[in-house]
Order: sequence, then structure tokens, then C-alpha cells
Amino acid sequence: MDPPIPEFLQNDDDHEEAGPSVKIEEDGPSCLVCGRVANTGHHYGVTACLGCKTFFRRVVLQKNSPKCKYKNQCRLEKSVNAKRLCRSCRYRKCLEVGMTEDALHPCRDVIGRRVRHHSVDSSPISSPPSISISPQISICKMMSLCDGDFELLQTITEMDTEIRTRTAHILGEPSNGDQQIHFYSPTPDYTNVSVNHGIGPSLKVDIILLKEWVGRIPGYLDLSERCQEHLMRRFCLRYTVIEHGLFTAQMPYHKNVWFLSDRTCLVSEFENLPEEIHRHLTPKVIREQKLLAPFTEMLIHDVADPLRRLKPDSVEIATVKTLMLLKPTCLKEIEGEYLATQRDLKTINEVRNRVIAGLYTHFIKKGIDPEQLPIRISEILELTGGVEICANRALEEMQLLRVFNLSSFDQYSADVIFGFYRDY
Repeated sequence: MDPPIPEFLQNDDDHEEAGPSVKIEEDGPSCLVCGRVANTGHHYGVTACLGCKTFFRRVVLQKNSPKCKYKNQCRLEKSVNAKRLCRSCRYRKCLEVGMTEDALHPCRDVIGRRVRHHSVDSSPISSPPSISISPQISICKMMSLCDGDFELLQTITEMDTEIRTRTAHILGEPSNGDQQIHFYSPTPDYTNVSVNHGIGPSLKVDIILLKEWVGRIPGYLDLSERCQEHLMRRFCLRYTVIEHGLFTAQMPYHKNVWFLSDRTCLVSEFENLPEEIHRHLTPKVIREQKLLAPFTEMLIHDVADPLRRLKPDSVEIATVKTLMLLKPTCLKEIEGEYLATQRDLKTINEVRNRVIAGLYTHFIKKGIDPEQLPIRISEILELTGGVEICANRALEEMQLLRVFNLSSFDQYSADVIFGFYRDY
């Protein structure tokens, strides 16, 4: 009679069964918990495979601390059976290698959304049934957990709206009492629009108010001075691209015109332009515009057109801008020094997670169909891609204009745009 199979050799419910034919990949980082290579990435603070990530999340969120029947003597090793570990020892190993419960976010890492369908032959050991949670109960629980994050995002949105209102008034938008300008709401025609002749002055107001904008983002002033400076300089052209993209998206559509919020414009093609714009063209202006034409076309295609299509609200725009400011993946090392401390990175990631959770709650409060919610979030976050590309290209174009004396920049704007840390 064969001896009973100990618990640590039985199937774990978070993994598929591994057989002798399973091939272990030898290239790439290994999971610090089980030693596997495949599907391994950075999860909850350590390098781990998706299986161990899922296992750790379930144990923490279900508050179900497993117990080892073999006095914590289970072997944890890299092998084809590495997925068949005692749950208790596996959880203990997760903690030992550095997985932290603080890395889980209650709104992002919820479980119970998927209902498994089991046949009558399903084994209760290898695949225990999931508890079905009604959408109403799940959503209410999420909203309760994320109300603080929603309020934080609302605070950022109100600040963003306030500064946009002030920018519009500085640029000539008439004041209308206490009415806030969530977006620029420009005069819906080409009145007083001229072709841009020197982009530096057109960016001046935005860049002057940029420092105040970033300083009012929660957590920003808690960062090290070096990190603050880096984030602001990297974000400055992304900020102006978004703001002018919003203005363009609200102006009468023209496939060849990008509008700036001071009611000047860039032109990618010169035929069939509205007469109000065409009359400003001179040979010198045309030469300048032709130099910028590929960039102008990129701005229209990658930023203005998506904004017109998606029609984001002020909360969504505040989210996009905050995530682009606090982007930790670009805080790489330069000349042997780090641009951010571990404390900086922790603060940045905490604020980013709270903003994303706040956006989720915003959508729930608006009553968006839960099935459409992931699609909407994905579409909004995709805006950052076009803005990133155009902002990087904008820096090159600004340098070109500066070298050939085609545009002037005041000292403060030049320092922010062309500052020391621009080689990243």
C-alpha cells in the first residue's frame, strides 16, 4: 500500500498541476519564492512568478493563515514540483524574501470578481469553489474603501481647474464671476487667431504656473529637492502639450491646425486654411511652420484627435497629468547618482496608486457600466502615450528653434525646459 501523499506534494489551488513533461526555462530572473523562471516579474516588492504573486494576494486578502502539518519542514526548491508547496511554508517564504502586505491595494487587488464554474467531477482539494459576490456588494465595498482616494483626486482636480481658470484669464479669457473653467471653452471660431511666430512666449504663462501646479500635488513637496527638480523639468512640456491639446480639441476642427491657448496656432499644411488664419501667412512664417510641420501633424494626430474622441472630464485629465508627473520608471541613474531615494519612490507609488483608485471610484459614482469601466480606464491611460511622444519631440523642436534664433525664451522658461538634467 502506497503511503499517503503529504500536503506539500498536493496540488495548490493557485496553480495548475505540473507533470514530468513540464520544461523549466533557464533564462531570465527566477522567482525568489519557488525558483521558477517563467512568468516572473516584480510583484509586491520582490521578484516573483505570477503564481506566487496570486497565492500571496489570496492569503492576505482572505485573511486565511495556513498551517503546516509537517512542523515547517517542507522543502522549497526549484524543480518540476516547485508549484506543489505546502501553503504555510510557501507563505512564510513569501514573507522571508520580502513580500509585504503594504504593497497590496484594497481597491486594485480585490478578489472574488471571477466566478468559477465547476463540473461535478471537480476535486474540492485541487480547486475549491469560489464564493460568488454580487456586483452591488462588491462595488459598495470598493467605494467605502476608496472614498479617501476619491477625495484626494477631487482635491487635485479642483486645483487643476483653478490654475486653468487663472491661465485662461491671464491669456485674455473674460472673467465670469466665480465660474470655474474646467476646460478653456474658447470662442468657437477663428476670431483673433494668428499663426504662431515664436513659440517661447506662447509657453511662458503655462511654465510660470507649472511650479505652483506641481507643488500642490499631494506628496510632491515631501520628495527630495533633486527628485522634485527632475520631475518638474521632465513634466513641463508634457503639461503644455496636454493644456494646448485641450484647447485644440475645443476649437472648430481642422485637420491641419494645432491651437495654442494664447490663440495662436501651428499649421502642418497651407492649402484650404480658413481665411482668418491664411491671411497671417508670410514667406517667413511659412518657412518656420514648414520646419515644425511634421511635429504639428504629430500633435494633432496623437493628442488632439484622441482628446476629441474621448472627451475626457476634468477628473480624468487631472489623473493623466498627475500620473505623468509622478512617473517612477524614468527616475534612472545619471552619472553615478540616483535621482530619487527609496523614500521618494515609495511616496510616488503611494500617490499614483491612490489616484488610480480615486479614478476607479469616480467612474463607479458616475454609474459607468462595470463591463465598460476597464475599457474606459485603458483609453484614458493611453492618452499618456501620445503626450509622452509629442513632449519628447517638442524638446528637440525647442532646441532647434533656439539654435536658429527662431524663437526666444525668457530665462525662467529656458531653465525649466533646457535645464541641466535633460539627458534622459
